[in-house]
Parts: sequence; structure tokens; C-alpha cells
Amino acid sequence: MESMFDLFLGLPLHVLVNHFVIVLVPLFSTAFILLVFFEKLRKNYSLITIIGLAFALVSALVARQSGQALTLRVGYPTIHVWWGQRLVIVSALLFVVALIWYLTVEKKSLISNLLGYAGVLLAIASIVIAALAGHSGASASWSYKIESTNSSSILRQTIPEIKKYYDNSKYFINDGLIDISPVLILNS
Repeated sequence: MESMFDLFLGLPLHVLVNHFVIVLVPLFSTAFILLVFFEKLRKNYSLITIIGLAFALVSALVARQSGQALTLRVGYPTIHVWWGQRLVIVSALLFVVALIWYLTVEKKSLISNLLGYAGVLLAIASIVIAALAGHSGASASWSYKIESTNSSSILRQTIPEIKKYYDNSKYFINDGLIDISPVLILNS
């Protein structure tokens, strides 16, 4: 039985959602760091940063759920799952700390300062963990495929197939690569 987190238009939802995570988490974590250290940015960018951190958290949660659905199809990438679980936790903590900081920062109290600095540490951690989760996921998906191929031999096998479909006079073959720039220049 498929869950709502399993497939989207016939493809794994996780593959789509992880792109949101890898953009939103670092983007709004960096924005939060800037807000803590640059007071003049707070008036215009605080609310959008808090909303962005909420979207980042939701995307991390959906990525975790869709990742669990994907493991039922392709197996369990242990390291990637471990980093992904930590990313959800750190993103949740960052959102809560940032929200409380946002609600208290106008008072300029010791508590709001401490929350701001704790949020900065969480923001840095979330950026690092997002990168590690993304890298471990990409490694789990692609490393065995990349290691088992030699791109130049695959390209040389592909050239005869390409020659069947295109006029060879328009293309230049150099070291196994096809240069289509003359076609692009002529057709532009």
C-alpha cells in the first residue's frame, strides 16, 4: 500500500522534496544568523525568516517521511537516514529558538541575546547537517553507479548512435566528445 509520502507522478517524492530541504534550510539558517548580528535587517526580514524556517522544517519532515517510504522500495541507506533524522531535530530546535527570539528580541534582554546566540549555533549545525545528509544521500544513490562507469567509454559507445540521427557534417568529434556549438551558433 502506497503512502501519501511515497510517489509523486510516478516518481519518489523524496527526490523532489530533498531539493527544498537543501535550499530552504541553509538559506533561512543563514538569514537568521544575519538577523542576530545585524540589527538593521530585523525590521524587514525577521518575519519572512521565521516563516522560511517553518517551511524548512516542514520540508525536512516531509523528506524524512518520504525517505522512509523510499527505503521500502530501495533499501535502507544507514548513514543518510542518520543525518536526515538529525536534520529534522536540529531544524525543529532552530525554528523554536528563532521564534522565541523573534518574539523577545525587541526587549533586548539577556534571554533574547542568549537565544540569538543559541540559534546561531543551531543554524550553523543545520547548514552542516543538511550538507552531510545531502552528500550521504547522493553517495548512496550514485557512488556505485559512478564508480562502475568510465564516462569516455560510454560516450564512445554513444557516438555511433548519435551519428545515426544527426547530419555528421554539422558536428565535430574531438577526443570522443561531440561539439555542437557550430549548430547552436548557426541556429541562434
